Order: sequence, then structure tokens, then C-alpha cells
Amino acid sequence: MALKFWVTTPFFYPDMSRPWAEVLDGMIKIVDAAEELGFEGITINENQFQNYTCNPSAMMFATVAAQRTKRLRIKPGVVVLPAYNPLLVASQMALLDHLAPGRTGIGVARGGSRYQLDRLGVKPEDQRPMYEESLEIIRRLLTEDEVEHQGKYYSFPRTTLVPKPITKPHPELWIASQSAAGVRKVAQTGLNLVTAPNFGSFEPHGDLEVLLAAYDDELKKTGQPRGQVMVLRHTSVGRTEEEALEYFDDLVNEYNHYMALVKGEGTTETREARLTTRGAGSSRDYVTKGCMRPEEYSFSTEGLWEKYDDPVFTTPDRMIERFKTYEEMGVDHIACLIAVGQPIEAVIKNMELMAEAVLPAFR
Repeated sequence: MALKFWVTTPFFYPDMSRPWAEVLDGMIKIVDAAEELGFEGITINENQFQNYTCNPSAMMFATVAAQRTKRLRIKPGVVVLPAYNPLLVASQMALLDHLAPGRTGIGVARGGSRYQLDRLGVKPEDQRPMYEESLEIIRRLLTEDEVEHQGKYYSFPRTTLVPKPITKPHPELWIASQSAAGVRKVAQTGLNLVTAPNFGSFEPHGDLEVLLAAYDDELKKTGQPRGQVMVLRHTSVGRTEEEALEYFDDLVNEYNHYMALVKGEGTTETREARLTTRGAGSSRDYVTKGCMRPEEYSFSTEGLWEKYDDPVFTTPDRMIERFKTYEEMGVDHIACLIAVGQPIEAVIKNMELMAEAVLPAFR
């Protein structure tokens, strides 16, 4: 199967002096452009109470995207399951499946930010067991006529989804994981995998290969079918290297916001550390009136292609070369994080060039 290309709607809001409505309008323009230009789908980022990802509901935005498109695949997520009642997540997925039959799925995770879950009353030690119990419930609700559950975190009498999803056996379920142990757990479920650098961008070469090798090794042990694999990459394509790097400073700023979000949850010093499951970190005061205080890492554009597997800021030929290697590794989808703070006009221009010069190589 040829590699498919998606675009993210990251809702990154570094300049909070702008009206938030401008951010929303930009994300809608990405949806419209993805539909028109032939991208496979969109992934919709979600987080609350800060400006790194300022979309409180991926599900709600997915309904907007469903009504504006005819062919585009739509994946809200990553949705942090401990933040929600699984009955409501499954119900909303069934509704979304009716709005865009056969085109929807959901990405889920235990949660990668202490800041959000602290405010929702979720204890760090409860994140994973809550997530696992919730996922089990959602899978049953989407496929069974009546579900009754008595668990540690969720309990309810016999319940039926109304409406039930159209797609059989259910809309696509994607699990996000960024560690070697985590992707092994995904392999054990037989569901689809979404993966990305464990600490934002600037991922050295070789990390992804090790991660996918762990995933494939676990599949062999369990005998589960191989789910679809989606890899997130920061991308910018230009006719020249200089053109591709025009908004490099915005990428570094986006990285520093992400690193503020996950600070104290691990280290990037070695490959083993980067591929280890991140901890929950400690509660910190780094957001004021919704505005995050970013970290202060700095990077040079010199040797970017040679040093890092992500970001992929380069010319069409080189971008094709790198993504062809992903195809050979068994990656099915690339989710392109193109909007890192630059003007939305520049984002759409980049999507247009990618559609013209990169996507045809994978048809």
C-alpha cells in the first residue's frame, strides 16, 4: 500500500494578542485545503487550558470538518481518555460516524500532560489504569448491543449506544504511543498505532526504526494482525533548502512550547531514555492566563538533514527520499505538522507545493 499523507490541525496559539477566532479560521482553511489538494485525511489535536494546543474538543471540530468535506478521512485525537466518561466518547464517535460514514476514527492515549489532568482531578497513578479500562469499554460499546460494566473507575448498568456506528466492526481506533514499551502494548491490542518523537521535534536518526522494530517484534509474539501505522512529522517543503527553512524559527518556538508541556517527564540525552515511557512529571506553575512560558532550547539549521529524522524541512526530492524509506519500514500514513506558527497563507502554500511535488510520488 502506498504511503498516505495527512495534515494536522494543531491549534497552536503562540501570540495570544490575536483573536482566537483567527486560529480557528486557520484550522478550517487547513481542512478545506486538505480536501481540495488530495491529502488522505486530517488529524485534530486537542488539549485544554493553555496555548500550545488551544482546542478543547477534537470531537466538536471533527463534526465541522465532516460537514465541510466529502472524501477526507477525519481523526479527532489524540483524545486523552481519563479526561472523559467512555460512554460519552463512544456516543460521540457513533454520531461522527453518521456525519461522515466510513471516514472517521479516533486517536486515544492515557495523557501526556500533567497540567491538563491536574485540573480535571485525575491522579497521575490513575492515568494508565483509567485509560485501559476506558478503552475496553469503548471497544465493547461500539460493537455489542448491550454493555454492563462494574470496574474500578467506571460502573454502569446495561447500556446501548443510540445511534450505533455505521462502520463495521467500528470506526477506526488509533492508539498513540511514543515509547518502546508503549508500542508493544499497542501491538497486543491489534489496533492502529500513532507515534511521534517522544519529546517533540529534533528526533535523531534511528529512533523510529527501533520503535517500529519493537512494535513488529511484539506482533510476532502475540500473533495479532498488524494495524495501520501513522507517524507524525514536522514538514516544510521548498523549491530550495533556504525556502524550506523560511519558518525554522517558528518550528523552534513550537518545540519550546511542547518541551514546557512535558518538562520533568524524562530526558532526551540517550536513545534508551528517549524511547522510555515518560512519567507524569510534577505539578508546575508555567502557565499564566492560559499563556505558557516556553523553554529556551536553540537549534541551528546547519546539518539539519544529516542530524535529525524529524523535522523534515527540505526540497521535494529529499522529502520523497526520506518518506520512501518510511514506506519500506512499514509506515502507512504520515501526519504532517505543517502549521507551527507561521501565517496561515504560508501553511496553505506549503500544502500546495507538497501536493504538486511530493504526493504524486506515492500514488
